[in-house]
Amino acid sequence: MTHRTISFTEAEFSLDEERTVSLGNITITPDDLIVLIGGNGSGKTSVAKALNGELELKSGVAPTNYHPVLVSFEKQMELFEQDYEMRNSDCTTAEEELGITPAMILKDDNKEVLPDIIKGLNLQGLLEKPIRQLSGGEGRKVLLAHALASQPNLIIFDCPFDALDIQTRADLLKLINEIHTVYKTPTVLIVNRPSEIPDSLTSMGIIADCKIAKLASREEIENDEDAKALLGYASIPDVTPPKAPLKFALPPIKSENIVELKKVNITYQRKVLDNLDFTVAKGQQWHIMGPNGAGKSTLLSLITGDNPLVYVNDVTVFGFKRGSGESIWDIKKYYGLVSGALHLDYRVNGPAINVVLSGFYDSIGLYEKPSDEEIAIARRWLKLAGLAHKERTAFKSLSFGQQRLLLIVRALVKNPPLLILDEPLQGLDGYARALVKSFISYMMKNGNTSILFVSHHEEDLPDGFTNRLSFVPEGDNFKVVQEQL
Repeated sequence: MTHRTISFTEAEFSLDEERTVSLGNITITPDDLIVLIGGNGSGKTSVAKALNGELELKSGVAPTNYHPVLVSFEKQMELFEQDYEMRNSDCTTAEEELGITPAMILKDDNKEVLPDIIKGLNLQGLLEKPIRQLSGGEGRKVLLAHALASQPNLIIFDCPFDALDIQTRADLLKLINEIHTVYKTPTVLIVNRPSEIPDSLTSMGIIADCKIAKLASREEIENDEDAKALLGYASIPDVTPPKAPLKFALPPIKSENIVELKKVNITYQRKVLDNLDFTVAKGQQWHIMGPNGAGKSTLLSLITGDNPLVYVNDVTVFGFKRGSGESIWDIKKYYGLVSGALHLDYRVNGPAINVVLSGFYDSIGLYEKPSDEEIAIARRWLKLAGLAHKERTAFKSLSFGQQRLLLIVRALVKNPPLLILDEPLQGLDGYARALVKSFISYMMKNGNTSILFVSHHEEDLPDGFTNRLSFVPEGDNFKVVQEQL
């Protein structure tokens, strides 16, 4: 494909009846790699959609007859929605029952370049696997392959590094460098972390109020005070989260261990867990790490009971031996959960305060009448999270980062004995990441909450973690290594 210069002149786009997105005057040449940063709710995804030609031009001049492509979490969510609808129609065929697979997504892409892309992203073993069974990082790699194989003449990455493991992030960073230096494909990259900024960028900008507010050199932008906060250099004042109402006090857990897995075996296409013994004692804080697809989310799904294979294994949580007659609600009230899967499943579009309140009842959506005390506590959490002004805003109208921040608060609101945090800081700007770390640190220092924290970014881990469980590659499988910190 021939690449050309893409220019926007005083370009303003309609986002909805009231709001607009402004790209102003911006020229993107085939050699360009433009890096943009912005806070949660600043309009990063809206700017990406405008660049991708998804919004109606209201005024100014925008290019026509060009082939942009956008890679974002929102695109991943749209894909999961399509898969869900396919599998839940009244008359499903065998293919529809299986759902969408990577092979289906990639079937019409350029066959000359696709094999190299599949090999480069290590997707060979995932092509026939339903996307609902992929980890968040694996799903992101499929979208990347689809985007690259379509050979666009503008590629827009909206926070593409989120949920990717260390090696895949390094590979993607190298690939983004090559896209514009070797293949001369103009690229716009939206990031949340300094480590995600390629050395070969040509300019850098800040997104604010749904517009590119400033575009300059990297040095100039990184010296900007707003940029320092967005990239995680801001300091956070001490926070004191509210306590849960007494009505949600739980019977004490009699055992010293809140999680016990004994000789657990899980096999799918490969051996995922092999005779695993894993114990979480009261007050322990575990960092869980490993490559995409290693088995981290599978391990957590055994603890939450979302994995049906929990009933053919020896799993005891909060004193309940799974399969002994306990209900899922007996288990849910003891833990708070944040994960990519929960984010995808949270389809109820209630106001932000209802999302927080639903944490008291372990539900997706609010189906109970909350007390005045619960509402007051939910409002205090919203204020701590910087979302008080969004109290009545519909969940799906919020940015991805604001949604994720709400789901984190939802998990914390009842001060549970166990927090299960699977890539919780995905999509958060630097300030929000620091804020959430301060919430977690407070709960570690001022209570008996145990934490299982999955992250590919060691800098996301608050101080004070006691143990680490690592999935380490061993041949075609992974061995589990446990250590004290």
